[in-house]
Amino acid sequence: MNIIMRKTIEQLQKQTAQYAIEHITGKGMHTGIAWFSDSFNELCEAMGANEFDSEDIGFELDDLVENLKKAPWVADIAGKPADQCTTEDIDRIVNDFICEYWLMQPEEVTTKDVADVLKVADPISKRHLIGQKVAIDCIHALNDAELHRLDGILRDLEKNPDYGKSKGLCR
Repeated sequence: MNIIMRKTIEQLQKQTAQYAIEHITGKGMHTGIAWFSDSFNELCEAMGANEFDSEDIGFELDDLVENLKKAPWVADIAGKPADQCTTEDIDRIVNDFICEYWLMQPEEVTTKDVADVLKVADPISKRHLIGQKVAIDCIHALNDAELHRLDGILRDLEKNPDYGKSKGLCR
């Protein structure tokens, strides 16, 4: 990584932390979620962490993220190395998650559907690691309740690059 790119990433890290703090505290010039979301996505892009394009996911991303919150066991399966993922794991994702929340029949579920769910649910994704870095950068400025709120927002941003945009929120 060259010096110019490193400086840009460092600047984006500081900016993202600042926007996160302003959003959580409601104090500052950049309190809207869109500022924080855009900066986080820009940082992820600069660090090469965008592992999927939200346009390529076969599910409505907001719905998928909300349903993943109801089924945290999916993240456990998504975090397994591919060679340790069993057919029982895949069957559980198909039957107990996709068919349950999207009212599909098992024969209608494609391998792409399963792959999309696993991509978004991955607990060790690069976007998640960047989210953890942002949270660490904000520790000094936020109290416990604010850090807890930030953690929830970061989890949504990590899984959904469009978080905040679909809610009609703007800068």
